[in-house]
Amino acid sequence: MKFSKIVLSMGLIASTLFAGEFIDYSTLSKSLKADAKKNGLYASTDEVKAALKDEKWAVVDVRTLEEWSAGFIKGTQRVGRESPEKALESIVLDDNNKFVKENLIVICNSASRAVIEAQTFRQMGFKTVKIYDLYSWIDECNPITTKYSSHEDKDGTNKKFGEYYAEHCKK
Repeated sequence: MKFSKIVLSMGLIASTLFAGEFIDYSTLSKSLKADAKKNGLYASTDEVKAALKDEKWAVVDVRTLEEWSAGFIKGTQRVGRESPEKALESIVLDDNNKFVKENLIVICNSASRAVIEAQTFRQMGFKTVKIYDLYSWIDECNPITTKYSSHEDKDGTNKKFGEYYAEHCKK
């Protein structure tokens, strides 16, 4: 009994010696985004546009359903944050679990969530995984598509869905 307590205590002490300092979300995402930019894994707007037309690429959005419904890039697939790994299967694999899209661009508002999810996707075997922020898309005067109405009625009538541009892009 005493021996097991000693071993347990030694294990706890050893684990605290080797444990690293906690890295908060903001610090982690900033560091990972800087690494992605340095390593050429931060997609440009032109790369996103090309990937949307290329059958070997999937462009996925890891934002919440509410964020995605408010505005998304037409042609992207929402995989969300709940279990994006499972959601990706229907987008990138064929019936024999072989990649039909082996390259991936992961999008979220500022790329903070995207860069964290991208690490998991790389471990899943994707050939190339890049990240992108929706803010750049909007700031560069590209349209976003929305699922929300500009009207307040709850009947579902007179709803306007479609593509919208940032105010600074209107002429």
